[in-house]
Amino acid sequence: MIKNYYLFSIVFLTTFSCFSQENGIVSYTISHNWVKRYMACDYIPKAERERLSYVWSGEGNEWTEKAELNFNANEYLYFEKEDEDSRRWRKNEDYFIYRDFTKKVTFDVMTVLSKPFVIQDTLVCQNWKIKNDMKEIANHICMNASFYDSIKGKEVIAWFALDLPISIGPDRYCGLPGLILEINEANGAVVYTATNVLLSNEKLVIDKPVVKKKRKTINNQEYYNMVIKYINECKKLQRPYFWGIPF
Repeated sequence: MIKNYYLFSIVFLTTFSCFSQENGIVSYTISHNWVKRYMACDYIPKAERERLSYVWSGEGNEWTEKAELNFNANEYLYFEKEDEDSRRWRKNEDYFIYRDFTKKVTFDVMTVLSKPFVIQDTLVCQNWKIKNDMKEIANHICMNASFYDSIKGKEVIAWFALDLPISIGPDRYCGLPGLILEINEANGAVVYTATNVLLSNEKLVIDKPVVKKKRKTINNQEYYNMVIKYINECKKLQRPYFWGIPF
């Protein structure tokens, strides 16, 4: 462990000093697994989870969608895409995650419980625990980290690139000393994997999301309060929460 930590320190400090490409586009594939989603809802009786998992164990149990992360030195934008080979989980719904590094604020456009919102607040990232495992993703050597999502009751494993010292990632994930190239939620229930990282020395212009229709603006705490209330209702009814909110 000490040896791996020493290696991480050397690689990170070296790459940080020479990293100049602060603009880039990262392409992600997001894999979903219905069976593992159900099994992650441990408040549902085991027999019922196994029954639901059996129902979803055949064709259609897994599907993928595409997403993209665009960034420059001051901001980044994450959004989901749709193509012939993938299927979007949030069809016909706007879903944009925007971050302004300079102002340290968020502007997230999403639908929660069938209602459109903009989540605007101070930028706050997850409290990660850095580990010492390594693997290669999209031609970049990565180290892993984890945190426990106490609201949704799931463990999240992240893999961040040692040679790309920019503290961003897919969806609402951020706060590690390197670009997050993979996220694994609840032992494979949902996995975000970078398939391509395109860097550039030329500034990438990023446009803040344009709200197409009227949306209520809320802060992070109001968003979490809605999520917690809904999950508690689902626990009482012993039903999966991910039909109403993102997993």
